[in-house]
Amino acid sequence: ALNGLPAMVGELLLSSGVLAPHIGSYLQGGYRLEQHSVDAAGLGLLRQGADDGQPWDVIVVQEQSLLSAAAASKDDARRIMNGGLSGIVATARGINPEVLVVDFQVWARHQRLWEKKSDEALFTGASASQALDHIRTANVSAVTAARQQSLGAQILISPVGDFWAQSLKAHPNLSLHAEDGSHPTVAGSYLAALVIAGSIGGRSVIEKATWNGVCPPDDASRLRKLVLDHPEIFKAATP
Repeated sequence: ALNGLPAMVGELLLSSGVLAPHIGSYLQGGYRLEQHSVDAAGLGLLRQGADDGQPWDVIVVQEQSLLSAAAASKDDARRIMNGGLSGIVATARGINPEVLVVDFQVWARHQRLWEKKSDEALFTGASASQALDHIRTANVSAVTAARQQSLGAQILISPVGDFWAQSLKAHPNLSLHAEDGSHPTVAGSYLAALVIAGSIGGRSVIEKATWNGVCPPDDASRLRKLVLDHPEIFKAATP
């Protein structure tokens, strides 16, 4: 992931003293969850487990960003997203029945892309706000379907996109989107890492984490406070 997001999550967890994680990642640009669910190399790493020889306790998965929005209103996209997440959850639970699957809710593209009438932005909704609504709806649908297929599965939605929207409202001068209006700046990745780390380890991780990486300290402090000030966003994310 851009800016080393998996490592950021690991550093935040480690610096908090709450968890001492073993981090691994399998990143394929533009992949859908459906592709990950049948990818031999990725599934091999999932079955291999962590570098301490133990099965993964937590896996974080992310749907392709355009599909994440399209699945809210297009039946074919919904079947693809729901089937992809359900397949990964079933496989992961076959290895470790207690595994926690964290579904990374992506953010909407920057509103300026709608002003430029970007085809990709318009594909996700009529505005950034509507695109996020679509993303939120699609993730809830996918998690619900995965739970129905794998009864007892532990699945959380990590509301990264919702926190991005909150930050854009509270701190409009803090750039989260890169110039392309889609990918993250370092601050955007840091916020995503905070939210994912909080989803995995709880509030105490955010309270105790000291790692800022290359994110400017003032920006890191504002983003950490934002996440701590809005526990309701975490609570509302997962049905």
